[in-house]
Amino acid sequence: MNRREFLASGAAGAFYVAANGTAWGVSAPSNRIRLCVVGCSRTSFDPATLRHTFNPKGNRGRGYQVMVGALKVPGVEIAAVCDVDRIATEYAASEVKRIAGNVPKQYKDMRQAFADPDIDGVIVATPDHWHVTAGIWALKAKKALYLEKPIGIAPGEAKVLARVYKETGGIFQLGTQRRSSYASVMAVDAIRSGKYGKPRWAKAWCVSDRPRVDRCKPMPVPEEIGEDGWNLWQGPAPRTKAFRGELVHYNWRFFRGYGTGDLPNNGLHFVDIARWALGAGWATDIYAGGGKLFYEGEGFEYEDTQMLNVKFANGTFLTWEGCSHTGAKPFMGWFTGTLVYCDDAVVAFDAGGGSAIFDRKGKKTIAEWKANDLSPEQLKGGINASAGGGKNDAVHVQKFVECMRANDPRTAMPMDEALKSDLLPISGNISLLTREAVHINPETGELADPNCAAAKLWMPKYEPGWELA
Repeated sequence: MNRREFLASGAAGAFYVAANGTAWGVSAPSNRIRLCVVGCSRTSFDPATLRHTFNPKGNRGRGYQVMVGALKVPGVEIAAVCDVDRIATEYAASEVKRIAGNVPKQYKDMRQAFADPDIDGVIVATPDHWHVTAGIWALKAKKALYLEKPIGIAPGEAKVLARVYKETGGIFQLGTQRRSSYASVMAVDAIRSGKYGKPRWAKAWCVSDRPRVDRCKPMPVPEEIGEDGWNLWQGPAPRTKAFRGELVHYNWRFFRGYGTGDLPNNGLHFVDIARWALGAGWATDIYAGGGKLFYEGEGFEYEDTQMLNVKFANGTFLTWEGCSHTGAKPFMGWFTGTLVYCDDAVVAFDAGGGSAIFDRKGKKTIAEWKANDLSPEQLKGGINASAGGGKNDAVHVQKFVECMRANDPRTAMPMDEALKSDLLPISGNISLLTREAVHINPETGELADPNCAAAKLWMPKYEPGWELA
């Protein structure tokens, strides 16, 4: 039995538990997990140019952030980094060497990374329009898939990824890292206990105070990316001839065909927490309203202000409020979070992964868990309780790696759960475009009426030749 067969068999997981993290456990060469990070730029906002650009001191790239979290997990090696931007891969590789001591391989085309037999799993943190295509390629290459949210830019393609996942029998985890927060788990368990009555309604929100986002004039492709890199960056999206500097490396989030706007970007994290805490499955009705209310004439292609309303088959309800261009904190003094209203208490989930239970008036604290709290299992797995920031990323990757070792599909955010939460903000975007509610069959997660206005937006448009297999 070779190393890959050993990991896939599940024997590695049992060996890991028995060894309890000793030199013959997670650190054994046969049990080491080698990951590739796809999409590893590190960016920050440049007030001089009003653009998000590469900056070694920046910290906005999710691929980079998850990579650093993964390096805190015992037995994990970042064996490769991949990005269309040469500067990004070189910097990420230098950071891996600085932190962990090894020099990872560098790839420009993710297909080469997926073909590498030394890679066990991939962390995909590309722009949203790449998520499903990259995920399909990774699963078909027999790589475990850690996918940053959202699953894609339309509900239909998420279902295609789910089909491939089922066919390949792979390991999948969505990057909703607060699912791995011990504080979140404890709060949800408290709701499930019934001690505070039934959960009835959840309210989630986020205010971002983002700077104005404008379109840039066409410009030459930067040397570090090149024409081939620009073509790779666009990937399955319909082609635009000129290089668009406002898209790379951060603001793609706010342009249609590449990103999904702040409703899925910020909203999915806490809409997911809300649905999880409510014990809800598929939604039945999804409606969103809003508009581009700030910075008249800016290039932002999505609504900068959104209100999402969701009704579930179990009778519960959630609301989401988001604004990309204001920093005034509307609830609890937090810029983002979730409140779950039960019969006899209010359960709060904060921005960093902490949680608390208050009385019905929201005043008396009944219980509280800190964002940095770790479960006995997480501590046993080797995560250092004093590791500092990014704890949720580290424990989320830890769960993913444990499932890889044990060949266990029950990750912290498996496909069936991911689909149900992903559908909410993505369908909210469709509701904003059609100005109609999106009605869902709660048995299947598909449209209740296949001929409704939302059906025309259920799948995105692809560049010819890049259609999903």
